[in-house]
Amino acid sequence: MGSIPSTTLVLNSFPQAKNAGKRFTAHFISAIVARIPREDFLEIFDWEESIKDDLRKKNLELAAIYLAGVDQETQGQYHIQLSAISDPDPTNKTHIDTAARNMPDVVATASPQQLETSTDYIVFVCAVLGELFDNPGNGLQKNDGDDPTTNVTLQVLETDKDLSLWDTMDKATFEVLEQGLSPKGKDRVEYWHGDPDTGQWKRERHKIRVPGLVHEASTMWIGDDEEAVVGLDYRLKGVENVYITGASLWPTGGSWNPTLTMVALAQHLADNVTYSHTE
Repeated sequence: MGSIPSTTLVLNSFPQAKNAGKRFTAHFISAIVARIPREDFLEIFDWEESIKDDLRKKNLELAAIYLAGVDQETQGQYHIQLSAISDPDPTNKTHIDTAARNMPDVVATASPQQLETSTDYIVFVCAVLGELFDNPGNGLQKNDGDDPTTNVTLQVLETDKDLSLWDTMDKATFEVLEQGLSPKGKDRVEYWHGDPDTGQWKRERHKIRVPGLVHEASTMWIGDDEEAVVGLDYRLKGVENVYITGASLWPTGGSWNPTLTMVALAQHLADNVTYSHTE
């Protein structure tokens, strides 16, 4: 269950849960797809020609890079999830099956059209996530709806801080591609423009700022202060036998994908409850 459904349940069931829903964080996303000629990379390594030929003609290669950063002006965090795909034969069924099983990011990946038009290139798919944070105007409130599973209103307001971070992370991604990854500089980088299945490669920079948010969090943040909704024992304050876990506990979201932390907290809560009942 995500942060919003669990907070909706609390707002409808426990009015004594002070401050539930009064904080909201999430991640906004930019999507950038680029390619660089494979030969540019082969030229900088002192490999035998047989190895280079093998990479040119046969092998599917996948790689993943995680780069974290901070906007110095706002201290907002971001990270770049970068998947690199080299596929000289993208219609090969073995390649397709292997990629489906091993692709670093099954959501942010190259389309068949992008790969089929890039048999002599390495394709870089960048999902860039920045944190939406530190805005008291963002939050979740109970409304007058009749359905207790959906009777909430989420308000998210874009601020100058958000825009500053978004500009910074987009700029950083282009610099990574053009100055950090391309052996021959920015003139060798091309970007995908348009729909994943019908677009085309161009030299001009292109990014897509996704019109949505992911990894919603912080609606019932944990802490040992009076303002926190949940105590350090995971118990909902003001209620004796209700415990909370998941992303709603984050005081702020940071930039990283929270899945592993959510699993760890759930296991910790389960251990604590089990231990308390066996004492």
